[in-house]
Amino acid sequence: MRAHGYLAFTVGICLTTWACLFALDAQDARIADRFARDADKVAQDTEARLKTYFDTLLSIRALMVVDERIGRAEFHDYVRELRLQQRYPGFQAIQLVRRVPEAELARHVAAVRADTSLEPGGYPHYKPHPATRRDEHYLIEYTEPMRGNENAFGLDLVAFPAHLQALEMGRDSGELVATERITLVQDTSGEPGFIARLPLYRRGAPLATVEQRRAALTAFVAIVFRVSDLMREVIDARLLRDMHVQINDAGYLSDGGGTAPSIENLMFDSAGRLSADRPRPAIVPGLSTHTTLNVGQRHWLVQFKGYPGGRYGREYETILLIGGCGFLISSLFAALVVTLQRRREMASRLRATLEELRALQDSAVVGIGLFSDGRIVRCNRGLEDMLGYPHGALVDRPVTTLVPSGPGDPFQCGAGGQRAYAELELRRRDGASLWCMVNGRMLDPREPGKGSVWVLADISDRRKTEAALVESRHGLEHSLRELAQQKAHAEQAHREMSGMVQTLQQAQASLITSEKMAALGALVAGIAHELNTPIGNSLLTATALADMVTEFERHLASGGVRRSVLDAHLADAKKACNIIAASLGKAADLITSFKQVAVDQTSDQRRRFALAGVLHDTLPTYAAQLRRANCRVHVDVPATLEFDSYPGSVSQVLSNLINNAMLHAFEGREHGVITITATALDDDTAELRFADNGVGMSSRTLNQVYDPFFTTKMGQGGSGLGMNIVYNIVTGVLKGTIRVESTPGQGTTVIMTLPLRVPQPVKPGTDPCFEEIS
Repeated sequence: MRAHGYLAFTVGICLTTWACLFALDAQDARIADRFARDADKVAQDTEARLKTYFDTLLSIRALMVVDERIGRAEFHDYVRELRLQQRYPGFQAIQLVRRVPEAELARHVAAVRADTSLEPGGYPHYKPHPATRRDEHYLIEYTEPMRGNENAFGLDLVAFPAHLQALEMGRDSGELVATERITLVQDTSGEPGFIARLPLYRRGAPLATVEQRRAALTAFVAIVFRVSDLMREVIDARLLRDMHVQINDAGYLSDGGGTAPSIENLMFDSAGRLSADRPRPAIVPGLSTHTTLNVGQRHWLVQFKGYPGGRYGREYETILLIGGCGFLISSLFAALVVTLQRRREMASRLRATLEELRALQDSAVVGIGLFSDGRIVRCNRGLEDMLGYPHGALVDRPVTTLVPSGPGDPFQCGAGGQRAYAELELRRRDGASLWCMVNGRMLDPREPGKGSVWVLADISDRRKTEAALVESRHGLEHSLRELAQQKAHAEQAHREMSGMVQTLQQAQASLITSEKMAALGALVAGIAHELNTPIGNSLLTATALADMVTEFERHLASGGVRRSVLDAHLADAKKACNIIAASLGKAADLITSFKQVAVDQTSDQRRRFALAGVLHDTLPTYAAQLRRANCRVHVDVPATLEFDSYPGSVSQVLSNLINNAMLHAFEGREHGVITITATALDDDTAELRFADNGVGMSSRTLNQVYDPFFTTKMGQGGSGLGMNIVYNIVTGVLKGTIRVESTPGQGTTVIMTLPLRVPQPVKPGTDPCFEEIS
């Protein structure tokens, strides 16, 4: 009996295992199909976006071939009307590269400098760079937009082998040619980029041979890309959470385009792995593909790999659900088989028992009756009691008394005298229903007219129990369905919540990156603006000095120089040298202040010193400036207050605070007062206060006082670095804290809490942002 149950359970488990494996195979096929579609879409979108940009170059070349008189202003207007930044962002610049023979270089430079079509003052500082002497030059004459691409203006491409190779291939073939992986001169991030260029020839010139095309070449139109910007516009950022995309430049098609992928020719890596020492991301085994793109006569290899989980992950919940349901169904089926086996065994035992107790039927508690031709011939007392009839009341009655409705006579055995078995609903004398299990047997199969003996057992309670079990089973199945539905809803809600968390995390990372890049851009723009004036003055004075030297040489060559001419020349030369020295000194001071933003902690000697001595050494250097500003300084510092720290850094902080006060605090006032006090808070710390009675600061200025290059005197002597340097020195070198208190019209107080002994030696190091710029 149990063997049949175990067999049924084993068969059910085997079917469940097969169903789980089939579901896994179906999920793997669906994941592979989705991955292939995603990879094809990325490749097609990349190719379509590049074709759009290359078609733009074709339109610009057509415009300049039709009208060779198009100049800088027309080029600027045409590129602006294309609105590529709004319609197809992802490129760095559009350029015109001019072919200039060595003999025409000076005339070309003069023409560009005098070009006022866009800038009223022209481009007086334009010059080819890097300086080189060759038979011909390829110079970047136009670049749109100019902002952010100033370093590329005037770049001589013959000095760069990668650029020169692409230019010569485009010149000889007349086709669009892209460069290999390069680092753009106008890009400080160091990320990979490339440039696609299209040659321009003289209108009407024959172009049938390579020699004819070389002779007719006049310029190139070019579009500049940083690959990360291009792919960021092509690929949906949400897809990159589940897919790894890597692009390698395999070389020119003319060379075979078969260079193996390596870190040297890596153009783009969606995981940010642009160096060999960074770890590779985990991928799904077997979930990878690649394709090739022809980009400007170069062969690009694009590789795609899927990350585990997310879009390409298996739904193990479904597999667990199938397995659980299969296990439950197998268990129920095995239990059902065992129950049926037991039921059949019990029926067989009951039939044997009835045959053994035939002699005792009159005293049996079950109903026993002889039925023939549709009538009750006789019955025992048990049947009468069961149906509620008095003794002898059922004899010779028709069977319809017990079974009022139904097809034919239910108390008939088979024609061959077989034993009969059934469950009948009988009617009692009082009209109530009674379920009985009846067993009948023909007295003599050879003489059917003798009738059949039937044993009737009351099974009403069992029928009620079975009905209750059926109802309970239906309720259990309904509960299981509801539980599965609730589980599916909970899993869906969990997936949606996980997606929202990932989206929020990506948004947070994007905001942090944007803020860092904005701060770096403001820093570079500020120092460039401040350096422009002294360097420009130096260049202008140096040019004028060169002209004076030329004029003096002309007088000297004419046969004689008068003393007055020599004195005037020497005076002018001395004045020019003073101007150059002063301007370059100002630029050097600005660069020094700019580098101090990083707080180089190795530039100062640590020793034990008295704070009062440092103040008395620092203040005399500003005596003349303080007198001119009619500003008095009050010092209240104990002579016994000593530090084991960095006196040079303390002096730098005081110098910056004095300069800041004289520049900002006393504007519009005839005189002012600066108060410097210091007190020991305990055995380990002291408080240094620097206060003025000046105009004070607004709340907005107070919130930005430490920002680099933030100043209310931009262009009037303020660099915006003073308070930033103070903050970095106090918190970085001196290991203290600083806060500023100020109210408009009531002066400003800078409060610094400094340790009397610096906790540990300052380790050398600079901010990588400033280190890269300098």
